[in-house]
Amino acid sequence: MPMVFLVVFGLLYLCFFVHNRAWLTAAAYESALVGSMEAVKENGQVYDAASARSRELGNVGFFGAENLQVQTNTGKKVQVIYSLDTIASYGGFRWSQKVSGSSLIIRPVKRIRTIKAVSDLARN
Repeated sequence: MPMVFLVVFGLLYLCFFVHNRAWLTAAAYESALVGSMEAVKENGQVYDAASARSRELGNVGFFGAENLQVQTNTGKKVQVIYSLDTIASYGGFRWSQKVSGSSLIIRPVKRIRTIKAVSDLARN
């Protein structure tokens, strides 16, 4: 019976680990996308928008998780990195997770005008 409980609880904590990883990966990509969409606006605050969204999504409770940290990097692309520890109730084990999501900052109007100018030059 102890082995059965060990296996059942091990699988249960593995499910929580996978759930937390999937949720954080989706949250990282969503936060990066919010930041890259903000960059297209005239006075858009890329870092602030991505950071606010990542904090908002990171405040959702994760079972058996602690030490949630968020890092946001901006430049030519917006990158959001989450790190988290998932705790197992036996053995004092900690599973550390580090997930990241990134999105390029694309200015569609500028890109379309550049492509149109190049195609016009090619035709002439």
